[in-house]
Amino acid sequence: MLMSTAAFATHSQSTDLTYKCLSGNQYEITLSFYRDCAGVNAPSSVTVNISSVSCGQNYSITLNPIAGTGKEITPVCQTSTTQCNGGPWPGVQQYIYKGNTTFPMQCSDWVMSFSLCCRNGAINTITNPLSDNIYVEAHLDNLNYPCNSSPVFSNLPVPFVCVGQKYCFGHGATDIDGDSLSYELVTPSTSDTTKVNYLAPYTATQPLSSNPIVTFNGATGDICMTPNTIQVTVLAVLVKEWKNGKLVGSVLRDMQLRILNCNNSVPSVSGINGTNQFSISACAGTPLTFTVNSADADAGQTLSLVSNNSISGASFNASAGSRPVGTFSWTPTMADISGNPYCFTVKVQDDACPYNA
Repeated sequence: MLMSTAAFATHSQSTDLTYKCLSGNQYEITLSFYRDCAGVNAPSSVTVNISSVSCGQNYSITLNPIAGTGKEITPVCQTSTTQCNGGPWPGVQQYIYKGNTTFPMQCSDWVMSFSLCCRNGAINTITNPLSDNIYVEAHLDNLNYPCNSSPVFSNLPVPFVCVGQKYCFGHGATDIDGDSLSYELVTPSTSDTTKVNYLAPYTATQPLSSNPIVTFNGATGDICMTPNTIQVTVLAVLVKEWKNGKLVGSVLRDMQLRILNCNNSVPSVSGINGTNQFSISACAGTPLTFTVNSADADAGQTLSLVSNNSISGASFNASAGSRPVGTFSWTPTMADISGNPYCFTVKVQDDACPYNA
């Protein structure tokens, strides 16, 4: 994969904020922050504001980086060196910060929020990106739904997308409480009351130039596009969590997309048993097994298949060879019977240089 070599004044790239109930009113708060290696350093610690209007609460906590954080997550081949390590290619590092808090009371409208200056100056779909903070928040109702944990993201928000090639990205959100999830494309925020200003014709639901237009699945969070020009853009995905049809909480992910010129074909992965079907019904106590196939127009490349393994008790194994076949196996129990679908994602990746597709 090749890309434009224009210099980028890069800063905050992507971030999301999630929470996990430890017991009672004690929660672990996690911030995932993604830094472009050509930009400012990641913060040594982060501050998260916690507030509730109905309970008259407003305080802040400090989250510290976990051990080993700051790893590079750029999808580059082994012979490429990114700016994270002194090389010429743009690279991305992931920083994870954690901290615990005990909410002083139970409230229906807790808001946890994080803000940091500033966005990437190379973004060309919004006005004044270098003046815009990146802002995310998470909502919690521990009055009506005690000890609830938020959805979490299993897929990294580091897409490098090729002009003229269809690309689909799934966030891989999962919920340990088994709650139903829904997704919305929303305008990225710069504070709790302000949003980025998209340049016409771009919008929250059409954040880049694509032909056909960008599509988004509100049930799965999958976003698909076929970009037709080099761009750097931003989008935000709001994930809402539902229990018996009632809204329990939500989390927000803000992410940057970098559209490149490429000389490499993006690989693909099939649906169930080589078809274009991506859903199937299962019966408790009956083994369910199916395969998915990888494909790539570039004959000399070797592909890999990886699942986010978000279904407890299920397995996914990829065969050897340059075009692996993935086998999913699961025997659901009576306890797994649910009106909510079980979802998992599979990523296919080639070994192209300098960037894998």
